[in-house]
Amino acid sequence: MRKLLLAVGLSGIALAAPKIEVKDAWVREVPPVSSMSAAYMVIENKGDQADKLVGASTNIAKVVELHETVGGKMRRIKALEIPPGKSVELKPGGYHLMLINLTEKPKEGQKVEITLKFEKSGDVKVQANVKKAEGGMHMHEGH
Repeated sequence: MRKLLLAVGLSGIALAAPKIEVKDAWVREVPPVSSMSAAYMVIENKGDQADKLVGASTNIAKVVELHETVGGKMRRIKALEIPPGKSVELKPGGYHLMLINLTEKPKEGQKVEITLKFEKSGDVKVQANVKKAEGGMHMHEGH
């Protein structure tokens, strides 16, 4: 009986965990002289517990930081909460991932693998399409 109760209890825990899905991921194409880019996507938590994006990595940049733009100025943030049953969009002028010290310049049409690190869900790998952004890189210059 104890084993049955433990199994039932553990299955309830598994169902309550966050379930992260990522869609529409893309990386901004950069000019040859740029050493940084940005990544954007929609992160959806289909679970019933909040989770937090706490970091990211990619093989095309030495450093990846989570940023938000407030009042036209970017600032680094430590984590981004993804509420249960909700989506959070990383987009130009809002939350985004800064890809710093590029080791490879992303070109339109390529795919870039990004590993998102979540507090509860662990690592989630994403394939992001590289595309040109409207309006250029002006928001990231001097960063």
